[in-house]
Amino acid sequence: MKSKKRVRSSKTVPSDKLEMLYRGILDTALDCIITMDAEGRVLEFNPAAERVFGFRRQEAVGKELAELIIPPRMREQHRRGLAHYLKTGEGPVIGKRIEIAGVRNDGSEILVELAITALKIDSSPIFTAYLRDITERVRNDRRRLAQYTVASLLAGSWTLAEASPAILQTIASIGDWVLSGLWIYDEKIGTLRCRAFWEMGSDKLKEFGQLSQAVQFRMGEGLPGRVWESNEPAWIYDVRADKNFPRAPAAREAGLCGGFAFPLFAGRAVNGVIEMFTYHVVEPDPDLLQLVVALGSQIGLFIERRRVEQELERAKENAEAASAAKDRFLATLSHELRTPLNPVLLWADGILNQPGLDPEMEQGLRMVCRNVELEARLIDDLLDLTRIARGKLQLRLQPTDAHELIQHAIEIVRADVDCRHIQLSVTLEATSHQVNVDPPRMQQVFWNILRNACKFTADTGIISVRSHNSAPDSITLEITDTGIGIEPAFLEKIFDAFEQLEMRREGLGLGLAISKAIVEMHGGSIRAQSEGSGKGATFAVTLPVAS
Repeated sequence: MKSKKRVRSSKTVPSDKLEMLYRGILDTALDCIITMDAEGRVLEFNPAAERVFGFRRQEAVGKELAELIIPPRMREQHRRGLAHYLKTGEGPVIGKRIEIAGVRNDGSEILVELAITALKIDSSPIFTAYLRDITERVRNDRRRLAQYTVASLLAGSWTLAEASPAILQTIASIGDWVLSGLWIYDEKIGTLRCRAFWEMGSDKLKEFGQLSQAVQFRMGEGLPGRVWESNEPAWIYDVRADKNFPRAPAAREAGLCGGFAFPLFAGRAVNGVIEMFTYHVVEPDPDLLQLVVALGSQIGLFIERRRVEQELERAKENAEAASAAKDRFLATLSHELRTPLNPVLLWADGILNQPGLDPEMEQGLRMVCRNVELEARLIDDLLDLTRIARGKLQLRLQPTDAHELIQHAIEIVRADVDCRHIQLSVTLEATSHQVNVDPPRMQQVFWNILRNACKFTADTGIISVRSHNSAPDSITLEITDTGIGIEPAFLEKIFDAFEQLEMRREGLGLGLAISKAIVEMHGGSIRAQSEGSGKGATFAVTLPVAS
């Protein structure tokens, strides 16, 4: 077994070759390249590392890497890992690509993708770290997920009180926000009142949230009041020193510093405000401002719908009018959610119509169009969650090839599979695969299962897709992954709306609930199998074949 240690496979290079090995690529590399000796001290710090981390090479060389760019909470772990490698020749991160936090010269944290290689120079190990700043990418992913999540929560909730805790937590997750509050306009007294708040788990923060619920603000007063007055988002660099922040003493006690709030719109009227706080000074963020405009419209429309519903409940004799108002609201909300997709689709279609388009570009643009169109259909499906619960969802059945549906769903996730080097095996053995289904909705089911398989399968894992005729009058399509698995006791719960298991705490828990409802409406069944945590999972969809 000792002969298999990675240290044995490291090449031994004379010390006078060090410059030849590194200097040629250090200055021109786009990625950060940092070399470290066996004592954990920096030997090289290339220009890309200077730009990302804010240290000059002269400052970095000779310093311990742990004290330089590793967050304080992770430094001892780094040192233990280095000591373990020096003792055994093995390290959990050597030769692997991981995502990890880093710290810049100004104390701010970033997220980096890290790969470390080790080789010997004159019998002494030298470590080379390749780092790429992925903070922006991760932030954008979080913001896209937040918009999707808020839309899903609103689509699946009857009241704002039911949805607000998850909405506030979702919006706070966009950045380093530790507390968020929802302020609603009270028509009876003409003020804004805090109806709900979320905090990250601190007694001091909870006290600040409870104080917020006990106060009211008029137009122009406090952070919510100034947003209400201006109809625009507002930033406060430091709430402790702001002259128009009555809760400053409580904020100081809770350790809060930066504040941000944005309006909730229904048409042109502000009917609420969401505020967020952090432990740090905040700077205006144009991308965040663009996102909260969409979120404020979605939530504001939801509040307006609830207000309309309450009025209609007081006039039960006008039930038909109430139903029509709900339908109009759903149509309006659907339009608002679909609006950002339209420019993308129009642009892609326009490029596709240009003569002499490169075949590879054409294929990519067609994939963009297909995915945007599917996204629009998924938005409509999420808005139909309530109709599913009430048995009012309508299917448009037609003869369809089940193999074509699963192949289309595979193409949608193909880019993610290839990017993460996941092995995809497709074995379609069913001889009878003609089914009578609603194609877009059934494709949604397969896409949702494949997306989950990709999400919970590690890089270089395996996903297998198989079809067979489980009986003469039915077809079964199985999607198996080597991912994190599911404890047997939780196999039935994963199909419940909003159910999130500890081992799979991603997303909303809506996708499988919607998929189960759609499959059962087609006279089929969906089931999950897993031997437990870390042992992968299999999802099987069985449908009747067309006679």
